[in-house]
Amino acid sequence: MIHQNKPARRRLSQHAAKLLGGASLMLLAGTAFAQGTSQNAQTDTVDDNGGVFERALKYAHDNTYYRVGVLHLSYEGDSSSLRIDNANGLAAQPFGVGSSKLEGTGSSVGDKTTLGGTIGMYIPKTGRHLAAEVTLAPPLKLDFEVSGRAIDESIAPETQSGIPTGVPALGRKIGTLKALPPNLTIIYRPWVDTMFQPYIGAGAMYLYTFDTDVTNEVLNAYGNEPTLNLTKPVACVGQVGMDVNLSEKLFVTADVKYVGCAEVEATVNNVVVNAPALSPTVGPVNVGSVSSTNDFKAVLYQVSMGFRF
Repeated sequence: MIHQNKPARRRLSQHAAKLLGGASLMLLAGTAFAQGTSQNAQTDTVDDNGGVFERALKYAHDNTYYRVGVLHLSYEGDSSSLRIDNANGLAAQPFGVGSSKLEGTGSSVGDKTTLGGTIGMYIPKTGRHLAAEVTLAPPLKLDFEVSGRAIDESIAPETQSGIPTGVPALGRKIGTLKALPPNLTIIYRPWVDTMFQPYIGAGAMYLYTFDTDVTNEVLNAYGNEPTLNLTKPVACVGQVGMDVNLSEKLFVTADVKYVGCAEVEATVNNVVVNAPALSPTVGPVNVGSVSSTNDFKAVLYQVSMGFRF
């Protein structure tokens, strides 16, 4: 699901990765100082009175924080060329026998801005230097798109014998999908009793997608109802951010997450398109399925207001 011709976005992705690396070195250098000041941090323990359940509730109440704000997803990945599989019939064979690639093409998803929230909890016995965070957002409705030559050129321009088919170009948008990617990161803060509290983190994200819908007019013109399928791998997450305390309980946060280390296979099945330049005896072009392998990379930017008890 990737744009191939996005050099500016690739540079943005590279800068984000360098930012994570540089911040990691800076924050790890402050570990010794953090250890020396941890005794001044707010306590992350609870007293021994009460039952286990009551103590757990008290700990959660005293050591949980919340953030809510604006979340922007910028897609930065790369894609293999589109592949044609299972094409059949006279009009579908310009691709050759079996699987064929459409050079200079690819696929992607569009960017998205939405509301985003975070729930974090300080890990016991760490002086609030370590915390576990979960990022929450409503289901993201994303556009599934093709890139390169597939936007402006027909995927089946002529038959094997060179007869034009009249099949139009697809355009950029193929359909839509919804994403609800649950994720968990572990955050390290070297300084916990200062106004400015930078942090780094790492974790994992499950790339869960659902409710896919092919809306492209060319692919739907024959009435064959093509379907979009996406694999659902687990991706790795690198994170860097900064909390700025406004009061004992209120703070603002700027946070950047880099998501990668995953491949997503995207396939549009049951592709049959009308061929207006061919005679009715030849019929429509049965393309079969169109797929691509996508090296998933994205940067998540979040600016939010936070509250802690």
